[in-house]
Amino acid sequence: LGRLEKGASSRFVTERVAAEKDFFELSARKGKVVVRGNTYVNIAAGVHYYLKHYLHQQVAWNNFRIQLPDHLPLPKQVERHETDLQLRYDFNYCTHSYSMAFWDWERWEQEIDWMALHGINLPLAVTGTECVWFNVLKKLGYSREEIDAFIAGPGFLAWWLMNNLEGWGGPNPDSWYARQEALQKKIVARMRELDMHPVFAGYSGMV
Repeated sequence: LGRLEKGASSRFVTERVAAEKDFFELSARKGKVVVRGNTYVNIAAGVHYYLKHYLHQQVAWNNFRIQLPDHLPLPKQVERHETDLQLRYDFNYCTHSYSMAFWDWERWEQEIDWMALHGINLPLAVTGTECVWFNVLKKLGYSREEIDAFIAGPGFLAWWLMNNLEGWGGPNPDSWYARQEALQKKIVARMRELDMHPVFAGYSGMV
């Protein structure tokens, strides 16, 4: 809430409670909007539902800001929404090279917030997978020249991970690997803070 609008968090009450089904619930208490849910993702989805249906404001990719009115309309009664869809997935490999190849933490932080607001709890998390490959190949005894000839450059990593090409657009400097490793650790930590379950890359059959 604070990242959507400075000070917005003081105007809401959020509560995380145990439940068998994924849910969020809107109500009012002492002049504040109360959003309850069984995970932080579901609470965020409840916040977005309130913004969209009570204030007619939608958090979109090209408009990641809100403007709260002076007086927030309060739910007149408890409004509860449940879902049987426990796993709500986002992204594919190509997205990470078409759109996200050079995203920094600020942009990723916004994307993770957007996912939470839209109820996504199972995001593909392949940023920095090339760092794992680099370290494994180095430990196996491959030379830097051999590794550079194999791992693709930033804009082509998605297709490299799908075993469609090798080395294209590279080589990557040491600074790239250090940046991506640090970035992925921040991404995964934030996803887990929000009760998301990041999906990591498996073995795609490259020999």
